[in-house]
Amino acid sequence: MNRLRMVHIAALIFLSIIFLLPVLGQVRSVADIDVPPHAVQLPLALDLGHAETSLVATSIEHLPYAPLIHFPPQDVHPSAQFRFPALDLSQATGIDVRLTNPGARPLRIYGMLNANPWVTDYVLVPAGASASLRIYLQRRSLQPDCIRTAYPKMNGLPDGQMTLWPEAEVDAAAIHSLTLYTIGLSQPATIRVDEAHVFHTEPSADTPCTAHAFVDPYGQNMRADWPGKVLSDGQLRRTAAAEENDLRRHPAPASFDRFGGWRTGPQLAATGHFRVVRQQGRWWFVDPDGHLFWSNGITTVLYHAPTDVDSRAQLFRDPAPGGDFLARNLARKYGDDWSSTVRGRTFARLRSWGLNTIGPWSDDALTASHHAVYTYIVSSRNDAGKIDPYSDQWYQRLRRQLAEHVALNNDPWCLGIFVDNEIHDSMDAKWWTTYYQKVHTLMRELMPNKLYLGSRLDFADFPSVDDARINVVRIAAQYTDVISMNQYRFTLEDFTLPAGVDRPVLVGEFHFGALDRGLLHTGLRSVRDQQQRAEAYTHYVESALRNPNLVGVHWFQMYDEPVTGRGDGENYQIGFLDICDQPYVETIAASRRLARHLYVTRARHLPFTR
Repeated sequence: MNRLRMVHIAALIFLSIIFLLPVLGQVRSVADIDVPPHAVQLPLALDLGHAETSLVATSIEHLPYAPLIHFPPQDVHPSAQFRFPALDLSQATGIDVRLTNPGARPLRIYGMLNANPWVTDYVLVPAGASASLRIYLQRRSLQPDCIRTAYPKMNGLPDGQMTLWPEAEVDAAAIHSLTLYTIGLSQPATIRVDEAHVFHTEPSADTPCTAHAFVDPYGQNMRADWPGKVLSDGQLRRTAAAEENDLRRHPAPASFDRFGGWRTGPQLAATGHFRVVRQQGRWWFVDPDGHLFWSNGITTVLYHAPTDVDSRAQLFRDPAPGGDFLARNLARKYGDDWSSTVRGRTFARLRSWGLNTIGPWSDDALTASHHAVYTYIVSSRNDAGKIDPYSDQWYQRLRRQLAEHVALNNDPWCLGIFVDNEIHDSMDAKWWTTYYQKVHTLMRELMPNKLYLGSRLDFADFPSVDDARINVVRIAAQYTDVISMNQYRFTLEDFTLPAGVDRPVLVGEFHFGALDRGLLHTGLRSVRDQQQRAEAYTHYVESALRNPNLVGVHWFQMYDEPVTGRGDGENYQIGFLDICDQPYVETIAASRRLARHLYVTRARHLPFTR
């Protein structure tokens, strides 16, 4: 860039910031956000990261110059960061950024506030069109403070405020940067930032610190309406009959064998149990009949979802016994013998939706029925919740835990065993080596026929992690049959293992959620609505299918969490089914489409012989 052009752009940036200062002052004092929301203009880029940025004149109202960002093709994340005087968004739910794609190909753009990878979202902008990127705030503190007293034990609140955990939250009163980035571009791409505004999902109550009943007799949010909201027991029963017809019209994919493996694919040795194999440059499971198997699963298939009604009776119009609205809805829908009926329907649903694996923390009667492949999880934690691999007491306790489930060793429907979940006890390499060595020894002794599926590492942004976490994955690769990681991301396009490590990887958890069906929290990855949720699900699974190391992904979880939260406050819209046992039709349709081409997508460009 020549000196004259640099001076010219610097002058434009200076003038635009001067122009925007009055607007930014208004933003800091915003009280009520209504629809249409008041426009909030972002100053021009001061730190453009790895992206080239040019400024062009535009006719957008209030915005004299719109940044035009040119993203170069590269394997890392080309990005542009906008820094600006801190905005007070305490009373907003998030920021909408209007983007235009002047190119000839759709472009997936990710946005992030305050450089926090958990306060992020994405939008797929069609070629030659515009779309809005919506980023929800995960906030460090609630406004006003007393609202926590009015609505306790809830991560998402009725006025649109959401929290996670400290590292995943931002100070909503000091939003100072917006980062836009892409992943894995094969060709240069350009995006124009037209405008940005704050939004609020729901007006605050007149008395936000006074709790009001907002949960109806079905466990739904009384303050919101949406398509398919249950209003009567009769409606519940009618939807049961309608879904039964739908399941008959959509049987399991023709390419699936009895386990959900690739019936029409290559025939390998049938060992009677699951194993892993590297075939034509990609890792696979092999099912007991000798067919290649890719684990497309769902966790926590349970029929009880209690919430605390005793200490929060003021929030409910008609509390369910024990706070279990799901169980009460299932009884109203299917009758007194609902448990056996629902289990049968679960198998029909999984086959119809193209899901071939039941993940951990699921109903024991399901996993013992020999109608679906399943995984099992064992905890090695002591009574104090700690893992101590140097302790013989710990070792013997784990031996007893595995011995109690030794029958799984001879069950062909058991894919494998997880031991522990999201361990945070240590980052010391010696600790992890000792841990994995000892678990591996016991698994080989007591479960020789079963795959050791690892410990479900929660390195969500892997491989962009510190060296200590890289070392943990290297150690896991030495002692597990399959490395497992819970990957709460929007894509796995950029997922890679450390240099020199080539092992199969199973994603133990992922999900997306929205606020358009009455729930008060999106979950760990937010989307705008059910349509975007289905698109996000499709993209995520397809990106996993294209990765040679990934042998499966498991969605967390089967049902939504209660609108008033489970025991730890999670109240996320993360189910394939809602609290009234109603399928999310957009996600179900996406799952079925993926399943029809699951194995062809996985094996594309890989020759094989039968």
